[in-house]
Amino acid sequence: MNKKVEPIIDMHDTWLAINTIQGCTNGCKYCFLQGINNHIEKPNIIATAAEAIKALFSSKYYDSKIPLCLLPGTDALLNEQNIKYLRELLGLLEKNQVSNPIVIITKCLIPNDILDYLELLKNKGIKIIVYLSYSSLGKEYEPNINHENIKLNFKNLASRGIQIIHYYRPFVIDNSNAKQIESTLDFVKNYTNISVVAGLKIRSDFIDKIDFLDIVKNKREECLKASSVWPKEAYDYFFKNYHNSQNVFQTNYCGLAQALQEPCPQYYGTYECKNYNHCSQEQRERCKNCKKISKEEVKLQLLELLTRLEKTTDNLEIIEEDNNIILKNIDINVSEAAFITRLLGYKISIYDKKEDDIYFSSSITNSKPLIY
Repeated sequence: MNKKVEPIIDMHDTWLAINTIQGCTNGCKYCFLQGINNHIEKPNIIATAAEAIKALFSSKYYDSKIPLCLLPGTDALLNEQNIKYLRELLGLLEKNQVSNPIVIITKCLIPNDILDYLELLKNKGIKIIVYLSYSSLGKEYEPNINHENIKLNFKNLASRGIQIIHYYRPFVIDNSNAKQIESTLDFVKNYTNISVVAGLKIRSDFIDKIDFLDIVKNKREECLKASSVWPKEAYDYFFKNYHNSQNVFQTNYCGLAQALQEPCPQYYGTYECKNYNHCSQEQRERCKNCKKISKEEVKLQLLELLTRLEKTTDNLEIIEEDNNIILKNIDINVSEAAFITRLLGYKISIYDKKEDDIYFSSSITNSKPLIY
């Protein structure tokens, strides 16, 4: 039986993923890799770094405005094979003079030679953002993760002036106590003022492997439709009476925009902007002062982008709601809507997510958190 693999160049909600290594031995119990049969397996190189770059530039989704996330189908710092591949991939991106911001996500120790190389790239003007996943979860959920290594990453990256985003996810009952949350935030804000927070995000291809949360079994369809599943205690801490000085974002798009010191017109004024994010005043001003294209231009550019994606229809219905554009009567998936969102400068939502679209539910599918 052939193993399922993810597309090697894949448009996600926030970025374009170079997904040419798939599989991970970290064994995190909430990991989406459970859905592609690569959970707790040695990473498999799907394409060489040179082939990855060729596929990137030929992808219908490639645009210099879109951040590139490197190797999210594994942990890029998991082992020597991955580290060597990451170094080669970074070198080819530099050689090709890409201007895209570059994102790396890890729970593993970043070796000194990679730290030095990232600092070198940063000093050459390449935008490097490292997401450090640190959720204070125990071995029950993250059996092969060393939290001391993650803490060392924070210190080492910050000392080199490399931009860090704290990935604070997923929240389950065991890490939702207010005292625990404050302790974690008090540590990370010494090194970064940005935390991206989320409950448990679920996809149809691995939901049945989540065995540590009763709500997933009892409310399966509601969990699949939700943008994420949150324990009430953690959700209330962040979104009912938040008082910590750390900037926190439930919308990753906005957290990355603040890290890049760029406005986020796609989400400014939307429901997510008003309800889910605690960004800096400086970031609010960036978004407030960013001039969006006129509504007359929106439809013209929207149609141009749909044509670029080879998605056209005579029955397209456009609904505007809270600075959000909802598309009806057109067959586009989450990836395509995310691509249009990035280039149009308005958040695009699809009215009805297709059954075979396995991408996570999100604001692009007009999904809201499910609280338990």
